[in-house]
Amino acid sequence: MVEEPELIGEEWTLASFNGAIHRGGVGLWAWSPTRRLAQLDSLCRAFWGMTEAIVPIDELFARVNAEDRDGMIRDWMASADDPHAYSFDFRIGDGPEARWISARGVGGETGQVGEWVQAIFLDITERRRAEEAERLLAAELAHRVSNMFTVARALTAIVARDATSTPLFAEDLSRRFGILHEATTLATRSHSLDQGSVRLQHLAERILMPYRDGAAITVEIADDAVVGPDRVNDYAMIFHELATNSAKYGALSGGGSLHLKGGVEGGALTLTWNETAAPAGGPKADGTGFGSRLLRQTIERSLGGRFERVIDADGLHFDMTVPAG
Repeated sequence: MVEEPELIGEEWTLASFNGAIHRGGVGLWAWSPTRRLAQLDSLCRAFWGMTEAIVPIDELFARVNAEDRDGMIRDWMASADDPHAYSFDFRIGDGPEARWISARGVGGETGQVGEWVQAIFLDITERRRAEEAERLLAAELAHRVSNMFTVARALTAIVARDATSTPLFAEDLSRRFGILHEATTLATRSHSLDQGSVRLQHLAERILMPYRDGAAITVEIADDAVVGPDRVNDYAMIFHELATNSAKYGALSGGGSLHLKGGVEGGALTLTWNETAAPAGGPKADGTGFGSRLLRQTIERSLGGRFERVIDADGLHFDMTVPAG
């Protein structure tokens, strides 16, 4: 039987232990319920953006994300008396750069040394961001599947209005779906094959082509409005979202008109989408669903721009501005 090697002397020191757990994103801390003070090791101070090793706990609470603060304070204070193991998560800071922390320990006298309740902070930022990305991907997939059926219904209704026979109906519908498929895969091909910049005029016309017999569509996007292969999918998603919404509620549902205009000026790329009102009695999108969140995610976060969408008695008016290039 082979004996396990023993760590002795300088091979097992407090410094080496602290270094090991710090590399794993674990920091040591303790707090005094009577004096409302917290002790933070070097990694915990980095988490909180503090320079002092001993700080009032209220200074820490003030740095917790407002959405998490009340629950975090409640769980933190409970650790003073509750003798059970605990774990609670919260964010330090705001926005996409906020750091996710998990506080873990055993409360009450079991986890106390003198006046100090001892525990750990674990940096779980990467895990939380991965979970959020997974949730967003699942929601986006569900949204796209729903959009696909919406588009299928809209195109079927458009073709059915002018069809004179079943074979012609099937042929026309198949052709439109084929064009839509080409437009959807354009972004993927451009990115994977690194085919260079894509004109937004070309991309928009591809996506809107299947609806042309059902609505008066005008696309006027200047030749200098081009995007690189790494951004084509963003713009394809924007055009698809606007077109799908219009096919369900607005001009592309039949009988309306759409004017899409764009260009580059002063280092900014602008796009304007204006369409007539939905048919009388038809429902209107309220701009609060996942589609709106998807537009916000794409335009504001991915492209670094801004947009405004107004739905009134005249129809839908959409304007977006993003940095060119």
